[in-house]
Amino acid sequence: MKQFSLTVLTFFYVACLSAQVQAVSLKCEYLTNPEGVDMQDPRFFWKLDSEEEGQCQTYYQVLVATSKANLDNNIGDAFDSKKVKSAKSTQIVYKGKMLEAASQYYWKVRVWDKNKTASPWSEIATFSTGLFADVDWKGAQWIAWRDQDEWATEWWRKKAIEEQCTEFHLPSYFGARMNMWERYHFHNEKPYDASPLLRKGFDVEKKVISAKAFISGLGYYELFINGERIGTSVLDPGWTDYRKTILYATHDITENIKDGENVAGVMLGRGFYGMMAYDHWGFYKKNGFTGQPKLKCRIHIKYNDGTSKDIISDLSWKITGGPIVYDGPHMGEIYDATKEIKGWSEIGLDDSAWETVKPAPDPEGKMFSQLCQPIRVTKTFHPVATANKGNYGQWFDVGTNMSGWVRVRIKNAEPGQRVTIYYGEHIDPTSSGQPGRLQQMAYRCKGGAEEFAECHFSYKGFRYVQIKGLKKNALSLDDVEVMYVHSDVPRVGYFESSDKTVNAVHDICRKSLIFNLHSIPTDCPNREKNGWLGDAVTGMEFGMANYDLAALMTKFTRDIFDTQNEQGALGSIAPGNYYGLGGSTLWSSAGVHIPWYMYNYYGDTRLFELYWDKMMLWVDFSWEHNNIAEKDGMFTERFNDWVTPYDKTYKGGGKPGGNEVIASMNFYLVLKRLEKMAGIIGKSEDQKRLKKQVERIYAGIQKWAFDEEKIEYVGLKPFDEFLPVVNILALNYGIVPEKYRAQLEMKVVDNIAISKDFHLWGGVFTVHSAYEYLPNHGYADLMHKVVVNEDWPSFGWLIKEGATTLPEGYEFESSDIHHFMGAVDNFFYRHMAGINSDSNAPGFQNIVFKPNFIKTMDFAKASYNSIYGEVKAQWTKLENDNYEYKVVVPANCEAQVVLPGKTEKVKAGTHTFVINSLL
Repeated sequence: MKQFSLTVLTFFYVACLSAQVQAVSLKCEYLTNPEGVDMQDPRFFWKLDSEEEGQCQTYYQVLVATSKANLDNNIGDAFDSKKVKSAKSTQIVYKGKMLEAASQYYWKVRVWDKNKTASPWSEIATFSTGLFADVDWKGAQWIAWRDQDEWATEWWRKKAIEEQCTEFHLPSYFGARMNMWERYHFHNEKPYDASPLLRKGFDVEKKVISAKAFISGLGYYELFINGERIGTSVLDPGWTDYRKTILYATHDITENIKDGENVAGVMLGRGFYGMMAYDHWGFYKKNGFTGQPKLKCRIHIKYNDGTSKDIISDLSWKITGGPIVYDGPHMGEIYDATKEIKGWSEIGLDDSAWETVKPAPDPEGKMFSQLCQPIRVTKTFHPVATANKGNYGQWFDVGTNMSGWVRVRIKNAEPGQRVTIYYGEHIDPTSSGQPGRLQQMAYRCKGGAEEFAECHFSYKGFRYVQIKGLKKNALSLDDVEVMYVHSDVPRVGYFESSDKTVNAVHDICRKSLIFNLHSIPTDCPNREKNGWLGDAVTGMEFGMANYDLAALMTKFTRDIFDTQNEQGALGSIAPGNYYGLGGSTLWSSAGVHIPWYMYNYYGDTRLFELYWDKMMLWVDFSWEHNNIAEKDGMFTERFNDWVTPYDKTYKGGGKPGGNEVIASMNFYLVLKRLEKMAGIIGKSEDQKRLKKQVERIYAGIQKWAFDEEKIEYVGLKPFDEFLPVVNILALNYGIVPEKYRAQLEMKVVDNIAISKDFHLWGGVFTVHSAYEYLPNHGYADLMHKVVVNEDWPSFGWLIKEGATTLPEGYEFESSDIHHFMGAVDNFFYRHMAGINSDSNAPGFQNIVFKPNFIKTMDFAKASYNSIYGEVKAQWTKLENDNYEYKVVVPANCEAQVVLPGKTEKVKAGTHTFVINSLL
């Protein structure tokens, strides 16, 4: 056994004569200068910038004002916190005057440093308020194209016909293997309505000081003012259960408003509201998300004389069909450029032939401001290769699996010329064997020197593109612009090492995550596009290490609890039409795990408070409906350890060992976390009740799932092999009695290293726990060897086979863009580089550095831009198996550095440790 001695070299920040700190990176509700804040108690966040070692905050003062002039004069007429003794610079709750709807606020902060010296005031930050109540919409109503009864009659007539032509091909039982033109012309005599265009003229009589648009278009909208597209968001608003929650966006349109005449224009798309797909998950059903595209908006203009004007969605708006004649998230879209209406959202158009809008029924959901990053085009580039396929079109390789679409430049086309763009993860995107079947966008050319085809209301998951219909119009690589499309969450984590395979695995984990963020965390961007909750349980934790998911997960937590029925059951997907309701505690436990991740990464307890009663209702439902009465503590379960290698090797029915023990162990972890949450938010009676439930399920697990002779956990269903998943979960969740822990740990290690020849024989929950527990208990080198192993099943095998994102399991036979095995990435950040939060003081104000020096690697480094500041860690192998470990602790933070043989406590600054290996 090797021993280590330790040399500490601490490099402090350069000290100033008068110690100073500065508050920077101000945020409100996790966002920079957000528009449309719709709660009365928003939270403020800031970081500290300092060049002095050990610098921290001892006091703070926040000012919030209704005008910039007031704030410039240090007048917080909305809120003055006064001087508050606290080191916290996150989750600071506004406690000022009642905020007014549709108003602008300005705020700043100053802090006192460790020497109790005041800093200068920060730069000014802003937030605007949204609409707090129905009355704030000033009479705006939902408007649409068709009379609702006539629309519904025709919609369900078409669906009845499609029902006679269904086949089991996801994502739609109807039309999944048709091309776009077949889908459109199926109802040729009376096709589906085009995406409507709406317009409204209005006059501006005075000098404008502010103009805001509050808008929701279902399922998607694009807003124009005087012909100019407003904002950079696409596929907006985010997907929700429209019966429970509807999101609206707030746009600052001050610079777009002109003196005199103005026009507001809106193009609507179906999105997930009235989907074309005859889908497996039941969104198309009459009790589902079915409605014609509709609009609700309020444009609020403030004049310099103190008066204001509102333009609302009412029956005075005009409407007609637009150039998008067919659209749906799964079924694709057709843009008919011959139907473009020049100047449709501009002043001067003769709209006398347009129809007047009709009143539309309220979708019933409560209106909330979309306080998370919208979906955007985040990167553009050109494909890496192309090939001519003759009559089958032109093929392109964009170089990686991704989510988004392509923008195609078409030159000198004939008017009416039809173009079809196929997208696929597999090399032939025109094959209906693709994971998303035939993902398509079609375009009818208007003709002329140059025009562009791209998606507006659908996105794809793909690597390869094939474009048909341009045989006489050959395309170059420059004619095709590839567009990444996903929720525009900031990247906060970076990892690199000397091991190229490890780097590649990290990269495909990160990419799989970001390409599955589309206002919800989806399972895949190609076939289903659903918010599967089991995927979120294993995926969102490593996601938070790579991206700032705080605002998005706040939104998604509401989506989860919107699936809950009155009895307390939660669904398996969110949003969902009650799909899998109450059938899986394993999947629906995301309703507890995600708030817990939010607490650990961001110190957020508001989600505990907002959803506590719903969480407890779900717990009660689960005990009543999922607990097996004759085997108390064992839970029935629909799902399992998804995509385990046993899917290929196990010949029995179902999953090895069954589903119950995995579900019960997960529910034990849920109850433990809820017990801690209860203590945090002062729910003492619930905490006592939960403690008893923890003891009850623990006893059930030991009684029904632990084989004391073999010293291992087993499933309720007979299985003649050691079952890794239940034993790894038991170790990681703290279920194993201490007297058996070392023996069971060794059995797990032997199973991986000997029985399975350095392979982890488990699915997503096994990956999630194994790469947490084993590196944290002395087996980092073992798990590194498992990661880079190039024989199936392993991450190294995926890299060898050319994976650019994570597939659904260790194969390329289903979706190739699934993030839920990405929990291996936790190993790299937490247990290679060693960056961890302190479970007793979450939010990364207290950091735990605990690296593992992998023998076959020369270095590993990572950074994480936490809610308090950027944390860095890097180790490098020196001569004679010695190591240098360097960490950076941001201002206002402290850390423990856990190294072989010693733990050091350090304050803000840069610290270097040399670990000397002694034989």
